[in-house]
Amino acid sequence: MAGAKPLWKCPKCGVSLVVRNLSHACGDYSVAKFLKGKSEPGRALFAKFEALIARCGPYEVAPAKTRVAFLARVRFASVNRVGKDAIDVHFVLPRALASRRFRRVEKVGNVWVHHLRLTGVRDFDRDLARWLREAYAEYGEQRWLESVR
Repeated sequence: MAGAKPLWKCPKCGVSLVVRNLSHACGDYSVAKFLKGKSEPGRALFAKFEALIARCGPYEVAPAKTRVAFLARVRFASVNRVGKDAIDVHFVLPRALASRRFRRVEKVGNVWVHHLRLTGVRDFDRDLARWLREAYAEYGEQRWLESVR
């Protein structure tokens, strides 16, 4: 977003945040710790999801105890669970999308959180790639705020 203030980095854990001292899961977390003990198929799905995130643009990873979030300026997508043969993910948009693929779409404040379970290669399609690009640009880069000012 043009003219946006630089992100603040937490001196304890190094996570990037939009404002100083924003509440976050500050701790000794990492992607490796999140994936430790997970199945190979689950880890492969995680890697495939992160590869789609990487195609959206520059991003940072914000691991916590129970999830790994991905952020541009703010967290726009997350892997919430890595199972034996599936991963549960979500992405955020300032609008609700409709698809039978969503397990749940919930309104949180002024945004909508779209939850999916990804189980195989067929789930990593053009729709998912488009949704993640939109979440990255509209919410992650905070472009949606330009329309509410």
